[in-house]
Amino acid sequence: MTDLALLGRAAITGKILLLSGLHIGAGKDVIEIGGIDNPVIKHPHTQEPYIPGSSIKGRLRFLLEWAFDKIRQDGQPWGANERSENATADEADPILRIFGSPIGKEVWKGGPTRLLVRDAMLDGEWRQHATDRGLPLTEEKTEVVIDRIAGKAHDRIGPRQTERVPAGAKFDLDLVFRVYDTGDGGARDEECLNWLLAGLSLLEQDALGGSGSRGYGRVRFEGLQYRDLDGKQHAIDNRFRVERFDPHQAPRLVTLKAA
Repeated sequence: MTDLALLGRAAITGKILLLSGLHIGAGKDVIEIGGIDNPVIKHPHTQEPYIPGSSIKGRLRFLLEWAFDKIRQDGQPWGANERSENATADEADPILRIFGSPIGKEVWKGGPTRLLVRDAMLDGEWRQHATDRGLPLTEEKTEVVIDRIAGKAHDRIGPRQTERVPAGAKFDLDLVFRVYDTGDGGARDEECLNWLLAGLSLLEQDALGGSGSRGYGRVRFEGLQYRDLDGKQHAIDNRFRVERFDPHQAPRLVTLKAA
């Protein structure tokens, strides 16, 4: 295995602003007459909606796999099921470095997952704003199936109710990026960190959660702050938005240590 030395942990914090309603489903164990068909996931104690870290990380991985042309024909995540004795994996692979590798340790020599994504909880100020005005923290959206011939709602398929977090809601973003020296002083992990930041720009252009093709889940990142390995804070609110994602050359958005 490549010799690994942990250099430290960088962090990205900020806000996730919803520009359209967000639906991240929780599943439903019971069917209620007149109830919500598709509820959103909520914290078990507060019953407030939140965005699971797994949803953010999964969407970023999906978008970056496409950006790096790492899409498998079987639909599995990049690197999945590569456990045979003849399998190999590039230790510099940005997808496997950033998001982790399902490959067995006998094949993958690039070290632990770099990216940790915390659950994004409701922004306290926005929650208080909604509470003070008596506004609900979620909304119900009615959807129907259209009869292609009649051009109206289908007679035999009733409307369905989907729960969403409304546009305007804010959540706290908290990402941690572990940086390792793999014989290069952390240079490759610095490149991966910058590609990850560019991935936030891709997410703004796409959607988070379900039904993105129907207008759900449009988000914007605000007030982004980067903490380098020296603990110094840097504002990167607009710098991460790249016009063109280059899989061959990482953008120079942040450095591991202040110059």
